[in-house]
Amino acid sequence: MLMLLAAASVSAMTEFRGVWIARDSLGSREQIRESFRNLASANFNAVFVNCWSRGYPLWPSDVFERETGLRIDPAFAGRDVLAEAIEEAKPFGLAVFPWFEYGFVGGWAGYFAGEGKRGIIFDKHPDWLAQARSGETKFPSDFYWMIHTHPDVQQFLIDLVREVLERYQVPGVEFDRARYPQLDCGYDNFTKTLYAQEHEGAGVPEQPNDPEWTRWRARKLTDFAVSLGRAVKAQDWRALVNNAPVVFPFGAVNFLQDYPAWTREGALDFVTPQVYRADAESFARDLTTQITAVGSSTRLVPGIDITNSKSAAVLSRMIEIVRERRLPGFVVWYYGGLNRPEVWDALRQGVLAEPAKLPFRLAPDEPR
Repeated sequence: MLMLLAAASVSAMTEFRGVWIARDSLGSREQIRESFRNLASANFNAVFVNCWSRGYPLWPSDVFERETGLRIDPAFAGRDVLAEAIEEAKPFGLAVFPWFEYGFVGGWAGYFAGEGKRGIIFDKHPDWLAQARSGETKFPSDFYWMIHTHPDVQQFLIDLVREVLERYQVPGVEFDRARYPQLDCGYDNFTKTLYAQEHEGAGVPEQPNDPEWTRWRARKLTDFAVSLGRAVKAQDWRALVNNAPVVFPFGAVNFLQDYPAWTREGALDFVTPQVYRADAESFARDLTTQITAVGSSTRLVPGIDITNSKSAAVLSRMIEIVRERRLPGFVVWYYGGLNRPEVWDALRQGVLAEPAKLPFRLAPDEPR
């Protein structure tokens, strides 16, 4: 049976120690195995494996084929990355969480972008394409986003998540990028019509930061998060639902991502805000803000950044701060930043010297 995250009390024996595994560590089964071996040797116990990236699934998906005619990311054709990761994780005792990294992002201009150069999903569903006020559909970093308010888009994403839960034995899922790319987004015809229907015919405000316009879009994202959480529980009531939002309040103000509302309304079992700071003092300050916003330390498993050559000493101090706040654990962004000999050595000899059990229990003899 899958037990939800337990009390905030954390000891050396009970702690969530996660790491995000991006696509650059999934190039082969051997690479996956080596990554997991390193993580297990440093006493990590959970991995968030990218499975939805650049507008493609990294597993053979019937849902994606239904909508596009393709089954998988062309770079991973002939493989099942999720199956490989789950199998390779078992000998090391690592829990695998499928990580839907790209969320509402449907395509990237620089990667198998289809006939329209925006993403294959938009070749089949051009009416799913999000827009800015100007009519521009390409957002920063050459991303193309699906319309956040469109029920068919939402159902497509929910169906992808449910397919993974139905097909693979995993303890839960993480759905990422449940946010707008910027305030100047949501000016597609579908969203404008929906807004008018719910505002006595009034058009959407010209100013992206209009209070009612921002409140309404944020509420729609919260409604989606709740719907996704309910769909996951309907598929498997034991499955944990997680998200890695931008920190509050910055994410709510700039990306309409009011994740504390998601936790209050039961959409998430635990949340991993990206408390990505360069120094321990800033990390501690912003972590306090997140705990206050959520109102409970039992659901907060913060994300810690190890990229940009951040030292093992800084990472170790941040882990100590998580423990001082009596949080259930942490997740490190990301494996590529961790994978340095001096970091492994410091963790093995320091804050991760002892193994830890997850703050939930999976009994393998329980039927799923």
